[in-house]
Amino acid sequence: MARTFSIITTCKGRLDHLKASLPTMLAQQCNEVVVVDYSCPQGTGAFVSENFPSVRLVSVEGQHHFSNWKARNAGAAVASSNVLVFVDADTLLAEGAIEWLAAHLPPRSYGYFDSATSRAFNRSGPRVAANQLKGFQVIPTPAFRRVGGYDEILEGYAAGADTDLEQRLSLVGLSRFALDACLVKSVIQHDAASRTQHHAQPIRTSYAAGLLYRAAKRILLRMNGRAELPIAVRRNLYRAAAQAARGLGPARSRVTMNVKLGDEPILMPRQLGFERGQQSLSLQLELSLEDALRETAA
Repeated sequence: MARTFSIITTCKGRLDHLKASLPTMLAQQCNEVVVVDYSCPQGTGAFVSENFPSVRLVSVEGQHHFSNWKARNAGAAVASSNVLVFVDADTLLAEGAIEWLAAHLPPRSYGYFDSATSRAFNRSGPRVAANQLKGFQVIPTPAFRRVGGYDEILEGYAAGADTDLEQRLSLVGLSRFALDACLVKSVIQHDAASRTQHHAQPIRTSYAAGLLYRAAKRILLRMNGRAELPIAVRRNLYRAAAQAARGLGPARSRVTMNVKLGDEPILMPRQLGFERGQQSLSLQLELSLEDALRETAA
């Protein structure tokens, strides 16, 4: 079966970026371009409908804070191709990018940009932009749907749902394939404030919560031999991770996440000298940091 490609991009407060990047997506030899207007205050949906009628538009209304993961899942839900190409609105594709993917992406693999390639596109300097191409992912549609897509439980700019997805794709047998810088013409440079303005949590909190949550999740996935955990379990994990992360700060460089996994009765407590009893299983993770950085004025 010939591979077909759907480019999926999302927008909330990035319409100026999309005006520059969308034409480079539409110039590709792909099956479709999907734009997700995630309650964008700048009227992304109206702009796309009026100026680019060939785009497949998805509107997610009533969302105060941005979730790139919910937005991407909404775009993937309507995509009709057998390969999904997730591209952020600030990324301008090079001519022939999809043709390159069609020729080079190995079967049973997903495409990603390694850290060195991503850093090379960061010309403006902010540390938060060092991994700005981390969200550029090329994923076979059946595998994406098999693992349940992006984990929508994760919140905030730096929570790492893209990393979580890659880890779960590996669990179902997909190999990593490092993408070439030739796919990207340029990345629009912008500051940290514009990256995070529509997110509910500050970067420090979302990043720390994501680290703890993903670590706990990896352990449970391996224990259970699954590619995703039930939603109730994930909510419980993230609640504990977010609570621990909120305690992290200049005066507290070590936080602990505790998650109760379950209770079991002790079937023969009399052998221990008691009438009855139970044993509890729990998971504990600790995030420990050293050598605090001094805050400097911009």
